[in-house]
Amino acid sequence: MHWLDRATTLTIARTPLGRRPFHLGWGDPDVVDWYVENASIAPPVADIELIRRPARRNGDLIMRDIEFESPFDLLPVESRVVRARWLTTDPEPERLVVLHPAWNDEDYSTRSRIARDLLDHGIASIMIQHPLYGDRRRGTAIDYPVPRVSDFCMMGRAAVVEGRSLVTELHGHGYRVGVAGYSMGGNIAGFVASLVNVPVAITAVAAAYAAGPVFLDGVLRHTIPWDALGGKDDAVVQRLSRVLTAGSILNHPPPPHMAAATILAASRDGYVPTSATLAIHRHWPGSQMNWRVAGHASLLVRHRPAIVDTIVTAFDRSEALHTAT
Repeated sequence: MHWLDRATTLTIARTPLGRRPFHLGWGDPDVVDWYVENASIAPPVADIELIRRPARRNGDLIMRDIEFESPFDLLPVESRVVRARWLTTDPEPERLVVLHPAWNDEDYSTRSRIARDLLDHGIASIMIQHPLYGDRRRGTAIDYPVPRVSDFCMMGRAAVVEGRSLVTELHGHGYRVGVAGYSMGGNIAGFVASLVNVPVAITAVAAAYAAGPVFLDGVLRHTIPWDALGGKDDAVVQRLSRVLTAGSILNHPPPPHMAAATILAASRDGYVPTSATLAIHRHWPGSQMNWRVAGHASLLVRHRPAIVDTIVTAFDRSEALHTAT
């Protein structure tokens, strides 16, 4: 484990209860049961209508906010409008990547750095917000966006459903579309790419095939408030494990375009077990697996050029695969 991830473990262990995931317990049991039963089932891709807000220009950079109604109808009313920020140039690139946020990524600042670098390579970016985060938070006194297990189920399922609709809509407008993300964002990106019928360039960075290995085997295991879930006995642990592994990339046969996928991981990641990333690589025949000697945090902070290069390579590989077929 990288020293920075190890040091973070001490901070995580002292996280106040109100800032921990699942500190309000299981939540709605019907939602949890529904998720476990349906997580491996892909519904039809829903049509959406993109609303584009007026663009702002800063030199060569053009920034516009977009939104659309979420196709996932179980969300609270405050989260039903999907919001995203589009960074592009004039003339507009043909290549366009949807950047999914990581866990606790509630604004655009971190992804904007990657998006600006990608513009130098002729790739525009749409930074989508996930349900319950950022501008899609619930208007209540709840301080943490995912305080219940049922919230986690809604957030993850909706993020995939919304991402599929957005990618399909953009492809219909003639863009060469990619999808990428770091950590949880990489996991969601993997689901989106696996469950669309249009060719996409997929990049998964520091991602696991499911949330289970991250929360039960990685550093985040120290954040789980077992008392709120009924105590850390075998039955409770097994129930949570079923929920956190129900949504697994490994449950979905990869479509042909996944052969051009690129994966980037940290060899000393304390959050995402390397075995959970290698499982994705093995499940996507033909995918390219790249490593950096880094931890989970330092991969994002110190290896941004590698992340950008990996996304660029995904587009190159995707277009080469599409041309060959």
